[in-house]
Amino acid sequence: MAAMVCPACHEPARRVALRTVKAMLTGAALRRLRPDDDFHFCASADCDVVYFAPDQVFRVADVRQRVFQKDPAGDAPVCYCFDWTRESLVAALHQGARPDEDIEEQVRERRCACDLRNPQGACCLGNVKAVLANARASS
Repeated sequence: MAAMVCPACHEPARRVALRTVKAMLTGAALRRLRPDDDFHFCASADCDVVYFAPDQVFRVADVRQRVFQKDPAGDAPVCYCFDWTRESLVAALHQGARPDEDIEEQVRERRCACDLRNPQGACCLGNVKAVLANARASS
């Protein structure tokens, strides 16, 4: 089976569970949802498509939550379960904390709900580690 690509930016996209899509859509967008399709998440920062299926597209304006990959602001969420933003991750790092280790511990203790809280429908640790690595590199 060929990899799915976003209909707007043509970047590869990963499958996302219907329950994530339903949890993230605004009421108006949810009313347009045809739930029998397979949905994918577009992570491209330059594209406003968040979810798509063969005949459905949901954009940034259709989701309840700010989407990390599509929102470069410092106060944009990175870890949706434990309320870490770009700014708070970098600030913690500069204070000598290891927020990634804290999040890993919470995940090990099965306290996360990434499948419902994170628009990408998956664990945020990759995003958290990327933000921290970028902050370390620019220090």
